[in-house]
Amino acid sequence: MIIGLTGNIASGKSTVGVYLQSLGAKVIDADRIAREIVLPNTPALKEIVFSFGSGVLNEDGTLNRDKLASIIFNDTQARKKLESITHPRIEEEINRQIKIFSKADPSSVLVLEVPLLIEVGWHKKVDQVWLVTVDERVQIERLMQRDNLSLGQAKSRIASQMPQQEKIKFADVIIDNSSSPERVKEKLKDLWSSLITHHE
Repeated sequence: MIIGLTGNIASGKSTVGVYLQSLGAKVIDADRIAREIVLPNTPALKEIVFSFGSGVLNEDGTLNRDKLASIIFNDTQARKKLESITHPRIEEEINRQIKIFSKADPSSVLVLEVPLLIEVGWHKKVDQVWLVTVDERVQIERLMQRDNLSLGQAKSRIASQMPQQEKIKFADVIIDNSSSPERVKEKLKDLWSSLITHHE
């Protein structure tokens, strides 16, 4: 069984993914794959530099993710260009890992953690969509604190994504992550227990 775990920026989906892993899920993290495909000397990084210039690199040749983010969050065409470089490579690696999982452990649960699961149509790869939601006020506070952004910058990044209310239409399970971590963990524990019981 494959669960697609998603949620908007600063919703806390990565924390949810880590906790599901501790409960026994196998997790494929698209963000981690996205970082790996742009390591120095990779084809993707070379293409990014060709498209956006050497100014997106740090002195050591690694990708300056903050610099690149500042470009794409203010330019729809630039964001689409970046996605055209990275998404096919990310999807290829995800498909490879799904294939390995399906052969090695077909009876267990795989969690596919993808921020843009719904936007890019990858929700069609999964059996259930689990959406992590968060109150907008909490989301803004978390984002400002996490990425050291101004209020305007935080709101701009949130506005660049598909609205949370739209994503809810695709969700089989909604996990409200606005409250305390303890309460969220209890909900996840119940969800996981129920899932495993029915899956078996």
